[in-house]
Amino acid sequence: MKDAFERRALLLHLGDALQAIAAALATNNPRDTVRDLLDADAALAAHAWLAAVPPDMEVAEFAKRVSASFAGWPAQLLEAQVDYRQLAFAVRSNLFANDPPGWHAYVGALTREVEWFGDALPAASETTGQSREAGDDDSPTSDTSDIETAKAERGGEAGDAQRESVESNGRLYPSWPWKPGG
Repeated sequence: MKDAFERRALLLHLGDALQAIAAALATNNPRDTVRDLLDADAALAAHAWLAAVPPDMEVAEFAKRVSASFAGWPAQLLEAQVDYRQLAFAVRSNLFANDPPGWHAYVGALTREVEWFGDALPAASETTGQSREAGDDDSPTSDTSDIETAKAERGGEAGDAQRESVESNGRLYPSWPWKPGG
């Protein structure tokens, strides 16, 4: 799939996340859970990725975790070279911290649109929160062999030449992800 369409799919997913945050913040009962939220809003319940979130999580905690997960996505998705690992890492470390089954369900739902999402991240047990506590950068850590394995399984790296960059069409304001002049 082309880079522009993958970015578009991720931006649409970001929009779904913002919609979920708005619904969570609009609830009148702070003790409502994600299950209550999905039961009350059929449009939200239609998003498969929300089924991966623990249903007993309170909506205030959910809104906090989702906003922390996706806060950096707009700027990152507009970069010439997107750090796709960092996008996935932010979601895993904020929304699915200590919830590997939920993370795997989330990745399964998202890979329907972006097939490589989350595949370059090491297993959750291999990353630690110590770097954040020690004041280091928030970059995910990984063993090089894990990255190489993920690249081989995927058939290349996220920035491979097989993708057409939105920056490569020569226009100042690309009509991305649509073709120039479209």
